[in-house]
Amino acid sequence: MRSISSSMPLLSNARNTPKSASRDFLDLYEGIGVMRVTMGDDETARPIDVQPEHIHLFFSMEGDVAFQFGPMYMRPLPQGQSFFIYNPKDALRAQVRMPAGHRMVGIRLSFSRMHTLFMRDGQDAQELPFLNQKDMQRPIYDQRGVDAAMQILLEGLFHERLSPNAQRVAHLGQILELLGLYFHTSEPNVVACPFLKDEETVRKIREAKSIILDRWQSPPTIAQLSAQTGLNAYRLKVGFKEVYGNTVYGFVMDTRLNHARRMLDAGGKSVNEVAFDIGYTNPSHFIAAFKKKFGTTPRKYKVSE
Repeated sequence: MRSISSSMPLLSNARNTPKSASRDFLDLYEGIGVMRVTMGDDETARPIDVQPEHIHLFFSMEGDVAFQFGPMYMRPLPQGQSFFIYNPKDALRAQVRMPAGHRMVGIRLSFSRMHTLFMRDGQDAQELPFLNQKDMQRPIYDQRGVDAAMQILLEGLFHERLSPNAQRVAHLGQILELLGLYFHTSEPNVVACPFLKDEETVRKIREAKSIILDRWQSPPTIAQLSAQTGLNAYRLKVGFKEVYGNTVYGFVMDTRLNHARRMLDAGGKSVNEVAFDIGYTNPSHFIAAFKKKFGTTPRKYKVSE
């Protein structure tokens, strides 16, 4: 992870962290908390307190988010991006601004919990250098994209279909898996393909993702996507897999099925109607794809709600 030297406005020192900080996050386990935000129609901003000696991760689920730290510093967080904050000494307060109805997830981990999760037998954490003694006093602010696998886990945090205790355990499992995916590499933008070292190529691959998200019901072909982004088909396919951990086709399928699950959660539509709405012409193909991804059929999923 890269350290950003620009100073952040300070709220207080560790001894004066506001009590409201604990109300922003639901504690799932000792040292692990989650916050799920759906902005109300009458809201324009919501305060969030960032505690010292904690790792904070924020994920923009729908719509662009802006973190306002004091009057002078604003950090935009576009849809599909994550924001990592670690300030070892000082508490921060941010006003989070996003459109009504849009959603964001926050995860908070104590530094001691991070140690128990990622360090074994006193060894240095090679993939997480900020956990090592020599680096643990450096503040870190980092932003990166969220791949399809992480998006599915984030969506799951908004679903409540089990008893309270069982749901807490399920959400804890989703967060642990999410952390594993997020921290699997020390550098968020390090990729294996030599041509992805070119920032312009990475920008075009991210543009391809945005096009897919905008046109997920009737997505472009590889050839069309290649023409729109200016990347040849080979670089587009290989680069997309390297950046997002999924093929272009797999990402399209994941996006469609995530929308389908959301429609089923909302109710009011039959399985066939949902299939047609997300772009399937044959409902049986939709049912097979849904079962392969989520382990159950759409009809059984509706009944289990």
